[in-house]
Amino acid sequence: MMRFIVSNKHNDKYFDLSDDTLNHIKVARQKFKEFICVFENEFYICILENKKAKIISKLDLDHEYKNPVALAVPLIVAKNFELVLQKATELGVSDIYPFTSEFCQYKIDDFNKKMQRYNKIIFEASQQSFRNKVPFLHNCQKFGKILTLDYKNKYLAHEKSSAASLVSYPSGSLFVIGPEGGFSDTEVNLALQNNFKIIKLTKTILRAETACLYVLSRVNEN
Repeated sequence: MMRFIVSNKHNDKYFDLSDDTLNHIKVARQKFKEFICVFENEFYICILENKKAKIISKLDLDHEYKNPVALAVPLIVAKNFELVLQKATELGVSDIYPFTSEFCQYKIDDFNKKMQRYNKIIFEASQQSFRNKVPFLHNCQKFGKILTLDYKNKYLAHEKSSAASLVSYPSGSLFVIGPEGGFSDTEVNLALQNNFKIIKLTKTILRAETACLYVLSRVNEN
C-alpha cells in the first residue's frame, strides 16, 4: 500500500494532497485504491476523493524508537552523503547532524547549497520506509559544537580505539562518525572530555558512509 506524508487535515475527514502526491497516485494507477497518509506521526488509511485524501480509518502503528537516535556525519562526497541520509532514515535515525572537522575536505557552504535537496531525500525515504516521523536535518556545524550535544549515550567511532565493538547499542544515543581522514588526536581528546565513549566498530577500517550504516544497524532497544 502506498504511503504519503501530509501536513493539512480538514474536519477530521480529509487531508490535502500536494500536486506531486496526486501525480504519483495517477502514475501508479492508485486512483481507486486505498493508500496510507502519515499525519502528525500517526497513520490513516485513505482513498482519493475530489483530489483530497478521504480518511477511512486510523491505524495504531509506531515504527519509531522510544528514545531518539542521532547521527553526526561529516561532509563527504555528495553522492555518499546522500546515501547516508537515505539509509539512516530507513534505519530509524531521528536527528542528523552534519559537521566539518580537521580532516574534512568540504566546507559548510558546500552543504548549504544542497540542503533543500537533502531534505527531499530524507522526506522520500521516510515515506518509503513507513516512518511515523521525518528525521530532522540540522544545520552543518563545526566538530566542537557536536561534542556539546546532550544525549544519554555518546559514541565516537575511531579506528585506533582499543575498546572492543559492542554487539548492540542503546537508543537514546548519539553516534559521531569521522571523515575519510579520521579524527585528530586533539579531536579524540576533546570528545573524551565531553563524556564520549571511543569505540572501534570493526577490525577493518570502514568508509564514512559504511560506518554510519553499520552502527545504526546495531541499535537495539531490548
